[in-house]
Amino acid sequence: MKRLLAIALSLPLPSFIALSALAQSPATPANSALSNAEAVHVSSIKELRKGAGEWPLIANADNSAEQRVNATLTRMNLRLPRAIEDCDQSYLASLKQMGSQTHHQNPVSKDWSRTIKVTMAGPRFLSLVATDETFCGGAHPVNDQIAMVFDLTTGAPVNWVALLPTSTGASAYSDTATDGTTMGALILPALQAASLAAADADCKDAFQDPQPFLIWPDAKRGILVAQSFDLPHVVQACANEVDLTVDLARKMGFSESLLGAIIQAHRPFAVKPKQ
Repeated sequence: MKRLLAIALSLPLPSFIALSALAQSPATPANSALSNAEAVHVSSIKELRKGAGEWPLIANADNSAEQRVNATLTRMNLRLPRAIEDCDQSYLASLKQMGSQTHHQNPVSKDWSRTIKVTMAGPRFLSLVATDETFCGGAHPVNDQIAMVFDLTTGAPVNWVALLPTSTGASAYSDTATDGTTMGALILPALQAASLAAADADCKDAFQDPQPFLIWPDAKRGILVAQSFDLPHVVQACANEVDLTVDLARKMGFSESLLGAIIQAHRPFAVKPKQ
């Protein structure tokens, strides 16, 4: 199902590289398990075509966990050109059906755009957030957001339910983006209550049913971001972002392994420049 989601402020690549260098422990061998959980460097973001970036890979992946991350991202990159081609064909068919005339040399050149941000690059977690803007014909354009957060000790996508105690009532949710990527999301009663409290009056009815959220850490701001996810089209304008400070995330029950990593990743950004 398609959804309209607001893009979160995230970590630009130059700052990310600086963060990786600061987080790396020089006393730890590069191929040790501890180093794997500390920090990673990723390749620059390349464009499949103008305006449509590919997922960056971990540079010089030298252990099984990092190689597993790269394998997942590579599969996602292989999926993107097929999805764009399908969108192009659908858009051209829509133009033909409407009898539209276009003077553009390449009318499908802007029917799909993708921007990708690195929001955390260790310790312990690698977080990448993509925003797709597509118009493949039909009545409305579609905005998709995809949050890919990996546990660098295993190379697997994070299981958010496993980072919360059972007493929180957390449950898993998933849906498929426009390019066919299956995204994991989280249903958490305390998070839904916070979102409902912050919602505009006209949107409160949209958050009465169990509401899933995309979750990702933001090292630059030192927070955990929760983005309302998979709202029905009629209320997609109500999609909002809940920014969880470490203290608030802790009260909701999120694991100290996650919160401690966010604190450590944020430290380079919290240092005030000398006068």
